Amino acid sequence: MSKKIGQLSLSKFADLYADNLASADFFVVDEKQLLSLSEYPYRSDGYIIGICTRGAAQVEVNLQIYEARPDAMLLATPFHVLRIYNSSADFLCRFIVFSKAFLIENSVNSHFLESFSYFKSASIPVIYPDSKDARMILEIYLLIQQKLERGGHPYHVEISRSILITLLYEVQAIYEKQHTIIKGKQTRKQELNVLFQEFVFHRYKEHRNVQYYADALYVSPKHLTETIKEVTGRTAGEWIDDAVILEAKVLLRNHEISIARVADDIHFPDQSSFGKYFKKHTGMSPSDYREVSAY
Repeated sequence: MSKKIGQLSLSKFADLYADNLASADFFVVDEKQLLSLSEYPYRSDGYIIGICTRGAAQVEVNLQIYEARPDAMLLATPFHVLRIYNSSADFLCRFIVFSKAFLIENSVNSHFLESFSYFKSASIPVIYPDSKDARMILEIYLLIQQKLERGGHPYHVEISRSILITLLYEVQAIYEKQHTIIKGKQTRKQELNVLFQEFVFHRYKEHRNVQYYADALYVSPKHLTETIKEVTGRTAGEWIDDAVILEAKVLLRNHEISIARVADDIHFPDQSSFGKYFKKHTGMSPSDYREVSAY
């Protein structure tokens, strides 16, 4: 796969990995190594539920790093920027990938997907179910796979969609159990960090100064910077800059978008100021990064 694909469309994802394809909007990826997605960040335009079945890797989601190990689950949305790296030679995953349009087809509730808390922007994208729950999720995966293999069945897509909905509710139950454990362990400072991270990934395109986020969270810039530094080891300003640079890298890898358009999309006044900002934080110009990441 060309590494210049910053936006991994559902059709491209399906071409690369799908074994059982209901449509370009819904497919199952059997145990596969995802090494071709490893070096550069990308964003999918679909929803992904993945489970690690073997080996280990690092999964970076919106700059936060998680450990992928057997039974770990990835719950990704089109709002997440992903990177999988440092994977062991035996690292394997199963994935189900679907679009919102596929899920709500024939449904009276167009906001059905929003009822699942793990698909909200502030949710935790990697969870660690116990082995019993992980086994149950894998059984549902295999059931969907079996139904998709019955291509001649007149309702194989509808049946698979109904099982997918069952899967979403089972994952919600696991997520609630995990989230309760995590939430109970959070300090006030950790809660502030979670709120800050959520604000940043909603507003980094328009706002790059710490003062804005401090005002939004009703704390002083000094308190915000010190708290974020204590909790994460990095300052609030560094997190903001990293979010901007991450978005820029994803956009720059799409060669159909001009550098001037990238600058405009991230709300820089002009291409020159964007270029200086990008070089300051990466050590290379946007055009140099585009060239390097294309190979």
